[in-house]
Amino acid sequence: MNVENTLAEAELTPGATSVDDATIREIVEKAKRETRIEYKDRGSFFTPRMRSINHLEVGRSKIITNPITIALEWAFEQWIAVKRRIKQVLADLFPRRDKIWCDRVDSHLVGRTIFGGDRGQGAPIHHLHLEFWGRTWLGSWRKLGQTRTDKDGQFRLPFDLRQARAFSMRKTYFEVHTTTRVYFKQDDPQFHFDLWKRIPIKPSDLIGMDYNLRTLRLDFWRYRENGYTPRAHVDTTTNAPEHYSEGRVDALISQVIPIELTKIKHLDQIEMDPGTLTIPQIQKDYPVNLTTCIEKYLPGYTRGDDWFGERMMNGMNRGYFQPDKTRKGRYWVRYFGKCWYEHNEIYALPDVDICFKLKKNGLPEPVEIHLTGKLSAYDTDPWQTRKYTPKDEPNWTYAKRVARVSGAFNTEVEEHFAGTHLNAEQFAVPCYRNLTLNPVAALLMPHLKEVSLINHTADKTLIGGYIQSASALSENGLKQRTRDIMGVQDWKGWRPMEPISPAHSCAKAEGMFWDVVCTYVDEFFALREAEIKEHWYEIYRFSEDLVNNAVPVAFTAPGDAPPEGDKWHDLAERRFDYYCGQYCFDPTLDRPVVDGQTRAISRITSAQSFDQAGPEDWQNLKDACKYAIMVATYLHTWINEHQYDDLGEVLYSCGGLRYGEKPRGIMAPEDDYDIAPDLVRSTQMLWFTNLLSRTEYGFITVNEENDVNPHFARLLEERREAFAALGVDVDSIESRTNI
Repeated sequence: MNVENTLAEAELTPGATSVDDATIREIVEKAKRETRIEYKDRGSFFTPRMRSINHLEVGRSKIITNPITIALEWAFEQWIAVKRRIKQVLADLFPRRDKIWCDRVDSHLVGRTIFGGDRGQGAPIHHLHLEFWGRTWLGSWRKLGQTRTDKDGQFRLPFDLRQARAFSMRKTYFEVHTTTRVYFKQDDPQFHFDLWKRIPIKPSDLIGMDYNLRTLRLDFWRYRENGYTPRAHVDTTTNAPEHYSEGRVDALISQVIPIELTKIKHLDQIEMDPGTLTIPQIQKDYPVNLTTCIEKYLPGYTRGDDWFGERMMNGMNRGYFQPDKTRKGRYWVRYFGKCWYEHNEIYALPDVDICFKLKKNGLPEPVEIHLTGKLSAYDTDPWQTRKYTPKDEPNWTYAKRVARVSGAFNTEVEEHFAGTHLNAEQFAVPCYRNLTLNPVAALLMPHLKEVSLINHTADKTLIGGYIQSASALSENGLKQRTRDIMGVQDWKGWRPMEPISPAHSCAKAEGMFWDVVCTYVDEFFALREAEIKEHWYEIYRFSEDLVNNAVPVAFTAPGDAPPEGDKWHDLAERRFDYYCGQYCFDPTLDRPVVDGQTRAISRITSAQSFDQAGPEDWQNLKDACKYAIMVATYLHTWINEHQYDDLGEVLYSCGGLRYGEKPRGIMAPEDDYDIAPDLVRSTQMLWFTNLLSRTEYGFITVNEENDVNPHFARLLEERREAFAALGVDVDSIESRTNI
């Protein structure tokens, strides 16, 4: 079928149906293929450069474009490469062999390790890998001993005093090593130890039977002090708890440079002569997204009811369809607005309630939209509700745009950043702090790595940068809102979204992936049951860190509770009820209480050894692992991959609509640029949606770094065709939450 010829006969208006459904589906699929973004390497010597992900900026990035600076940067990179090669040559000449030089044990290095950053006595760091090395005057390395800390962080490292004090020995070093990476050789995990801290010791100081290093306070996966959610303390200049892999950095930088240059061009033009730039021109400079591509073939279709319902069900927003309690066959999707959070008076963000019914093909059709809150700068009643139906054109079309924008904001802040990024980090920190000997480390680490770093960058670029400047909430308001969403995130009782019709492909694919995760985790536990039980103490410490640092249940802590008043109380109840359904949060569970506050995360175990564990603890651990993997992989992938589809056209959807100067406020057509994002926010929005959607690195089946268990990838491969039938390419499912 010739799509162009067919469409030449029909010019559609919003909601029009003069093209048959089969042709429309063909056009949509064609648009999806055309808008798959790829960044090809067309670089040369003077190609713009960027040193690291940490140089990303919403505004003026630290990208290098000046040819002289690029040449100097190239020279600097060559110098670094030479240093790296020299270091490698020295490592080859003087390898650190695993042989321990010890004829007899007659001395020990003793001491204790605790977590730094804590007031008073920090918690002990258990099972740290410790090594004692010496270096001769000729440069060769000799391993003098090794050990691990015990449960209380105590260590007693044995070594041969004569070997350490030999005349040939120039220096000796006590080293702390940590497990930050796991790789797979076939299906067997291989842990990689990274040097965390090196303490030089003069050989002449080694006298007597023991050398006491006393208490070592280590900034090892330290929790961020006064964090609004469980976060790692990250200082990328001095003491990051982990580092991006080289492949991750190279891939992202090469992909982001084209859109960085576009953004910089726009910002310069806006500064010098803003009258020469418009939103359509900005849009044209970025890669074509799904909605603009469809509009090329089907003008008006993406603003119609059919596309609106389909994207609310199977797009980026993937709304939770809450059954109407009084009308059978009706469902509500709800997006909450400013609520009681700190906000500005520039952007509107009303509560949006959308009522759907299902069509014969199983896709939802909107029948009502309720907007509650201020819609213009002239409104004085924050509780006023306006109700619209398809008969209320043009307000119906305007209301759908408001709903798309509110949905995009809620999805970005709540489901994406809080529900996947922050949620994954709250598992990552206790995982890296506690899991060393237990095989569960090999299960979780590949999917939790690097999330602390990208969240640290997001604090500056998104929460403290773009979103608070392009939407209704302030930075403080965004932090409190994400904390509340974390207050309804729990592994216990979680289940995938239930499909409400055969056309609910998003929910069906989510359930299929969940089945893969369950099979993978169950088989992993069966294969390594004895080792997991043997090192159960690490699971206990993992569980305790997870619970003790979790946020309180949403809206229950004094600083999170809604203001006094019946309307605020009713709003909080409606939100909590909806979130419990959306995030499968069971408010009836008996939850742990820490410092007088009921925590959102359920405890995995209270037993320090498996012999003392309760009958549910084994299943608890499996369920927690399944949930953490699901959050870090598929749930994040779905939103991340679809952001440019549904949030890549400024006038279709954006982070926030401005009130503007007119009494009608945001109930206005798309050509009213007074309510659209300004020029700066428009290019920033398209920059970050491109950035977030297309990273092209870190996938389960591709397994670029051999850090994903091949068995997990095989389970996905077996279902490749079934996923493809639901519109999901298994090769695009990310192995970790990395951007």
